[in-house]
Amino acid sequence: MTDNPLTLFCLVGGEARCQAFSVDIDASKTVDHLKKFIKAEKTNNFSDADADQLTLWRVSVAITDDDEELPILLDSVNKKKLGPATRISKVFTEELPEETIQIIVKRPPQGNANT
Repeated sequence: MTDNPLTLFCLVGGEARCQAFSVDIDASKTVDHLKKFIKAEKTNNFSDADADQLTLWRVSVAITDDDEELPILLDSVNKKKLGPATRISKVFTEELPEETIQIIVKRPPQGNANT
């Protein structure tokens, strides 16, 4: 398989849609790689957690001007939990829609994070 770069829009669970950020990753990489890229992109947000402690959820949430300040809660969206060994190409098999969040990142529970 050849590397196929994707730009994924991610959001930390509970944050507003306007705080979404992008991560570029090759489709041949795994969810574990994506966790490491997210941690590197948001170093301050996850300074108290290792990348393997993050939980990633596959979502499809539109970013619109009307509701960009509203927080996104995991309980309010359709989601699929992603395992660390899963290849990105198996998660995203179709073209990604524009102006859409594809990944929600859940922090580890307080007290379980490495310092």
